[in-house]
Amino acid sequence: MPQPTRNIAIFVSIMLLLTVATQSLYVATLSGVGIVEGWPLRSTIWTIELLLFTGISLASLVGLIRSSDMQWGWAALLISGLINILQSGIGLSMFLPAAKAGAEFAPLTGTLLAGSFLFYNLAKAILGLAALIFGLALFRNGNAIGRAVGLISMIAGAIAMALNIAAVHLGLGSVPFSGASGSVATLFAGCAIWLAASRSERLSTRQDDWR
Repeated sequence: MPQPTRNIAIFVSIMLLLTVATQSLYVATLSGVGIVEGWPLRSTIWTIELLLFTGISLASLVGLIRSSDMQWGWAALLISGLINILQSGIGLSMFLPAAKAGAEFAPLTGTLLAGSFLFYNLAKAILGLAALIFGLALFRNGNAIGRAVGLISMIAGAIAMALNIAAVHLGLGSVPFSGASGSVATLFAGCAIWLAASRSERLSTRQDDWR
């Protein structure tokens, strides 16, 4: 992995791990809280996530262009980031006005929620693909720890893909743990990318020492 691509990989892995942190904070603090009542914190978290996914998309695009391999992995991260930007934008721009519109607009609010979660689950499914691809690469080329993380990333990615594709097809709230499985896959995708970049940097340093 060339130096510029290693830097991009480390940046993306940090951004992915931060999205797991923000989503965990969201679940811990806002589960069961109404849209209006929890809006200050909810909108803050969504704004942060919007910026994180923008960074992931930009860096993944550069990684896709510069990398001589892993194009499918970088492409998956790029597309999932763009879909998450769309999903976050829907929440930030539409949820509060729809919630304040009153009970007579409840069907519209439900439609917005269903559409937003369709994009949410689709992005999680594609992130599962990224976790599978980067996990496979680490499993093939890593040390013992790398292979273990790579294997877990592959399994988590496959589960996230299956559950979230089912959720896209069946609709909002139809598949338990679909979102959680996507977060787990995101966590291990970030770890796999980080370990792959770190391993590449160590190998490069050893090669420089031999010269």
